[in-house]
Amino acid sequence: MNEKGAVLPSVMVFLLLMSIMTLGTNRVFENQINQLRMTKHYYEVESMLILAKIELNHQYELDKKIQNGIVTFPSGIVAIQRKEANVFILNGTLKDVFSKQLEVELTPQITEELKVKEDKEDKEDKEDKELNHILPIEN
Repeated sequence: MNEKGAVLPSVMVFLLLMSIMTLGTNRVFENQINQLRMTKHYYEVESMLILAKIELNHQYELDKKIQNGIVTFPSGIVAIQRKEANVFILNGTLKDVFSKQLEVELTPQITEELKVKEDKEDKEDKEDKELNHILPIEN
């Protein structure tokens, strides 16, 4: 190792290995960022579809003849198309970045379940208000 010029190839090999490790780490980081972005888009579209389904349930109770519709959100839209008598296709699009399609079958059971849940929540709210009035406040 004491020969002249032997240090240069060693340094070159060391720098080559370090640059390969740095590029590999950079690539892993980029992939993780892209995965995070795609996961975020997926959950946003999924949330939009769930909210559109709830809105469709409410509108379907009022008018059973609904054919098409659009639910607009700040981050995208959900297009609703009727496929069969009580089957709808919801297509959520997130500002032309990500899209997901969901097929929903509306049955009287679903609307009844929603009514029961809403009734339970209303009763719980009333009970909470009554309890607040009954319980004395201590300081």
